[in-house]
Amino acid sequence: MEKTVMGYAKINLHLDVTGIMADGYHSVETVMQSLSLCDEVTVLLTEDRTVCAKCNIDQVPSDERNIAVRAARLYLDEVESKSGAVIKINKRIPMAAGLAGGSADAAATLLALNELFDGAVEHDRLLEIGASLGADVPFCIACGTKYSDGRGDRLQSFPSLDENVIFVVACGGEGVSTPWGYRLLDESFDRFQNYTPVGCEQLKNAISDREKLCFTDFLFNIFEKPVFAERPVAKMIAEMMLESRAKAARMSGSGPSVFGVFDSADAAEHAVKAISDAGYFATVCSPVAERNK
Repeated sequence: MEKTVMGYAKINLHLDVTGIMADGYHSVETVMQSLSLCDEVTVLLTEDRTVCAKCNIDQVPSDERNIAVRAARLYLDEVESKSGAVIKINKRIPMAAGLAGGSADAAATLLALNELFDGAVEHDRLLEIGASLGADVPFCIACGTKYSDGRGDRLQSFPSLDENVIFVVACGGEGVSTPWGYRLLDESFDRFQNYTPVGCEQLKNAISDREKLCFTDFLFNIFEKPVFAERPVAKMIAEMMLESRAKAARMSGSGPSVFGVFDSADAAEHAVKAISDAGYFATVCSPVAERNK
C-alpha cells in the first residue's frame, strides 16, 4: 500500500523575537503561510521494519538524518506497527532556504501514514508528534495561515489570505543556518534585553479587512536586516522583485529565500524571468488553505 501527500512550503508573513526563555531558546511571534510550492511525498508500506527515504536530489539523506525518516519511525512506533516504510520524495522546495522543506516532508510523511492506517492517530496527537521533530512540522501538517508564539510550534487561528494573492518565491543558493541567524540577532539586539517586539495586530487587521494587498504594508521579519548585510544575493533578489513591481519583498524565516507579493500575474512572471535569467531559483505560487482534519 502507498499514499502520496504534498508537503507545502512555508513563508513567514511576520517573524519577530519576543525574548529569550529560561532554557536558552528564543521566544518568537510569527504568522506563517503555506504556499503551493511543494514536495511530492509518497509513502510505501513494507513488510520489514526498515524505514528509508529515496529522493530525486542526491544530497537528501536516506537514513535517520532525514527528518521524514524519523517522522515515519515515530508514527510506526505510535501505532505499534511491525511494518516499515519507503519514503519517496520528489523535492521541489529549495533546501536550507527558510522554506521549511524538511518539515514539509516530515508532515507529509505523517499524514500519508495516517491515511494508510485509516486515521489511527488523532489530529492533535499528530501535531504533538510533529512538534517533537521540529517547530515547523505542526504548521506543515495544518497549513493555511496560522499564528504561533513561544517556540513556534503552538498554532492559533489567524485570518486567511485570499487564495488569489500572487507570490513569487526565490532563492540564490547562499547558505544560512538558523543558529547562525539567531547569533546575528543576539549581536544586533544585545540578546533582546531591551527589545520591544513589533507585534502583528496591524497585519491581522489588514488581512481581515480584505482590501486587496493592503497587508503588504505590515509584513515583517526581524532576521532580514542582519542577514541581508551578510548575504548580498538575497538582498539583490529582494531588490529585483521590487524593481519588477512587487508590492513588497521580504525574507522568509532566517533566510536566504525571499518572497514577493504581486498584484498582477504579468509582473510576477517578469520577476521570475529576471531572477531566473540571473541564475537563481524563482517560481510563482499561491496561498494554500488549511488542510481538512
